[in-house]
Amino acid sequence: MGEVIQDSERIPPHSKPSTPLWRVGIHTSISPTLVHAPEKAHQLGCTAFQIFSSSPRMWKQSSLLPQNVAAFKELRRKYDLYPLVIHVGYLVNLASQDEALRMRSIEAFRAEISRAVAISAEYLVLHPGNYKGATVEQGVNTLAVSIRKAAQETPFETVTLLIENSSGQSNALGASFTELQHILTMLHGLPIGCCIDTAHCYASGMDLSSPEGLDDVVISLQQTIGLDRVPVIHANDCRSPLGSHLDRHEHIGSGGIGLKGFQRIVNHPLLRDKTFILETPLEQDGDDLRNMQAILTLRSDTATTSGRSKSRKAITTKPARASKLARKTGKGK
Repeated sequence: MGEVIQDSERIPPHSKPSTPLWRVGIHTSISPTLVHAPEKAHQLGCTAFQIFSSSPRMWKQSSLLPQNVAAFKELRRKYDLYPLVIHVGYLVNLASQDEALRMRSIEAFRAEISRAVAISAEYLVLHPGNYKGATVEQGVNTLAVSIRKAAQETPFETVTLLIENSSGQSNALGASFTELQHILTMLHGLPIGCCIDTAHCYASGMDLSSPEGLDDVVISLQQTIGLDRVPVIHANDCRSPLGSHLDRHEHIGSGGIGLKGFQRIVNHPLLRDKTFILETPLEQDGDDLRNMQAILTLRSDTATTSGRSKSRKAITTKPARASKLARKTGKGK
């Protein structure tokens, strides 16, 4: 594993932000140094952000320099960037049936945990992995065993692990909320929840572009994982068709979900308090700023003293449907 900082001064875990802002941000680069990420997030208008703690496509782990860690934490305090989400690198496959790859993945995952703890991240997002050569059940079991082994050797401490849903591509775990629920059950006792990716939902067949489709997704989430176990949403439009099982992120409003779809998502009464993190493409200079501005313009004000805001009313279609959603999720009793 790469060298990490044993730093006793940590940002208090899950500390309340100084202002009741909408927590929304984008994945930012740590190049050329770790300190670049919070500076860039602040410039883009973020109130939260996500990073890779090392190169996502290399096994070799980066070291964290003490001066960079200290400066990184100070910038988070200064700019009130909360929470910090770290995404585990792409090579890690804790569900692999190849023993050599699985053991290498466990070591890399342990290094991810160590770095997340060292820089006081709140969340660590993990793709559940690929179970090629086995059954789904065997894949889930291998994943759970791998995570427990890593956690026993390198405790999560104040970091919460979030398992991300997949788009259902060949042999990938986590395309359904029921499968994610099973993974959480297998990992009972660990600090764990889920991160839901909107592009992956759409590619797996969940039509987030329609009011009815969004309500169905929210109901399904509440009945399986539980909304309280989904603190972070990856807000990405989808470049691939509905149900295609292809993981292709698109700019906000330019894919199958569309601007109206995202307007409903970011203002949904049961989702609006979640942290939203964009992982949209960076194909041209300014794409990150344009995507941040796009999602910020879709957000309505909070409810007024007289009830829902005018913008909230505009996206609340079919009162009967809303009542059904409230009953099924246990809200509005």
